[in-house]
Amino acid sequence: MKIVQKTLELEGTVYKPSSPFEATLVESTRITDPESPDDIRHLIIETKGSGIIYKEGQSMGVIVPGEDERGKRNRPRLYSIASARKGEAGQKERLALTVKRVLFTDEETGKIVKGLASNYLCDLTPGEKFLMTGPVGRTFILPEDDTTDLIMVAVGTGIAPFRAFLHHIYKERKSWNGQMFLFFGAKTGMEAIYMNDENNDIGQYYEEETFNAFQALSRTGEKKYVQHSIEENQEAVWDSLVNNNFSFYLCGLKGVEAGVNEIFKNIADSKGKNWEEMREGFKKEKRWHIEVY
Repeated sequence: MKIVQKTLELEGTVYKPSSPFEATLVESTRITDPESPDDIRHLIIETKGSGIIYKEGQSMGVIVPGEDERGKRNRPRLYSIASARKGEAGQKERLALTVKRVLFTDEETGKIVKGLASNYLCDLTPGEKFLMTGPVGRTFILPEDDTTDLIMVAVGTGIAPFRAFLHHIYKERKSWNGQMFLFFGAKTGMEAIYMNDENNDIGQYYEEETFNAFQALSRTGEKKYVQHSIEENQEAVWDSLVNNNFSFYLCGLKGVEAGVNEIFKNIADSKGKNWEEMREGFKKEKRWHIEVY
């Protein structure tokens, strides 16, 4: 068994919910098309004086002012850091979060309900201060061995940690010897975060020899979901799995995991392999990483 080696030895300060730090919003930019019903924002946050040091794949917590239904202070809502370790745009004391304004209709009352943390963050204006905790997360980080193939699966704002991965690899490290496979799902091209007309931070890497991107749009044409993209490009991914030199990451809504797992099971069955045994082995080797919400 070959364990994927990862190191998280950071000397920065970690803030607990009982003692958060006060951050400042620097910039709030909508990164979905103006015609899109989804308001998704790239928030740049100043952490000056906090002593925070993080790695790609970690998360920060945001505490919304007020109390919950039990009369206790609201618990932190975690958001993946969308910046590489050297800071947003290379500024060490700035980091970015990717936040979707959550709105849904209550089935009983028919009223529009606003997600507490997401609307709080999206309504902040530059210069406003708010409470943050973290960074947290010890497993959803890059391997030490740069010959490792990276298989990244994201839906919606689940793209945030992969933006950080790619910025670190191509902007800070300048290279990676393994192949990178990014499977990204969105409703339409307007919601293809960091790969659209509003912001093309990830699209800039399409020319890199080691970067392979596959997009799935669920509300246009054939209504393709991210698991379908994996199925269509299974041979390249399967080679990485059987060669046992990969690290798999999935980030997004909970429902995505089941669909992706089913596709891998179907592929394994067609190869005469037992998928459950394979996946359990990958977990023990620390190759299989899931962050869903």
